[in-house]
Amino acid sequence: MTGRRLVPRWGIVAALVLAAVVGTILVARGWHDDPTSGPVRDAGPAAAPFTGLTAGTVRIGGRSWSVVVADTLAERTQGLRGRRDAAPYDGMLLVFGSAADADVSFTMAGVPAGLDIVFYDAVGRPVGRRSMVPCAGTDATCPLYSAGAAFRYALETAPGAGPQGRLEVGRRPA
Repeated sequence: MTGRRLVPRWGIVAALVLAAVVGTILVARGWHDDPTSGPVRDAGPAAAPFTGLTAGTVRIGGRSWSVVVADTLAERTQGLRGRRDAAPYDGMLLVFGSAADADVSFTMAGVPAGLDIVFYDAVGRPVGRRSMVPCAGTDATCPLYSAGAAFRYALETAPGAGPQGRLEVGRRPA
């Protein structure tokens, strides 16, 4: 009799764990109930050479920026490696999901030109800014660049082109 009761309990526990895992993955990928709560507007497929990624616009300091979006681990890891810039976009926005802030470092391994990076928290406040120099080495041998604080978004741009001001995040008018 006890064995029969354990199977349904384990089934319920397994279903709850599976739902939590799937929910975490969906949230980490930026899928949540309110699509107007993130910073990217007018999202759609990115143009070449970023085929397969998403592109859109963000507002920073009152100005619109055309960005290609890297919102998965693989996309963020690839970043702008092998590219001199983000053209035809103003920059690459790295999105670290909506569940928790990130505290990771960046490397310029395989990036042939310098970049500026601005880090933003979940509500769009800038929390760090760095100028990154190209590095012909590997992830293990190149310098690391950190925000110095937890962040949710990072915008990579050409040197000197990094925006000033707050990243607009949150509910926007329909």
